[in-house]
Amino acid sequence: MGNQQRHQLEDDLPLNDYRYLMKNTHLSPHVIQGWYREFLTICPNGQLNKSQFIKFYTELENSTTKNVELIAENVFEAFDDNGNNRIDFKEFLIAYSLTSNGDPVDKLKYTFSIFDVDHSETIELSEIIELLKRLFTITGNKMKTYSPESVAHDIFPVLDLDQNQSISKEEFIHGCLHNEYIRHMFSPFDKEYPSKNE
Repeated sequence: MGNQQRHQLEDDLPLNDYRYLMKNTHLSPHVIQGWYREFLTICPNGQLNKSQFIKFYTELENSTTKNVELIAENVFEAFDDNGNNRIDFKEFLIAYSLTSNGDPVDKLKYTFSIFDVDHSETIELSEIIELLKRLFTITGNKMKTYSPESVAHDIFPVLDLDQNQSISKEEFIHGCLHNEYIRHMFSPFDKEYPSKNE
């Protein structure tokens, strides 16, 4: 039975992708599988172009209040590394989670895990810089005044509470929830946050 389930998951999405998305989104395999099947109905080849992104995003968000076209433009600029004007399911789910409505703490946990590239459970300065580059691109901030590097050097000491040159998940979440500037930097699409006492 275990092998049967594994085979079924691999037919839909590689098992490693399920593990990655489960760990980083805290979604169940059933929910991920449902989203992936819906994704494939819109783009059977597994790669979204911009118009498909807008359609899928709008359906998931069930809202036309956001400027989805601008989000799509910026997401593609951030994630379309090979310049083929397409993104895959994992990239879409990352972009959606960063820009959609949701619990701020959960989104910050997800943001942390996405950019903990080496899975060390900490974020180093280089990873903060990479995160800021993508977020600035997604939000349309063309970094005319401040570069991701300069912002990272400014906020890193604030987040690194124990000054050990790396930021734990707890430090990251605490810093984002208790510092309005940093909070906006890492969750630019959220309007409301828990109070600082929570």
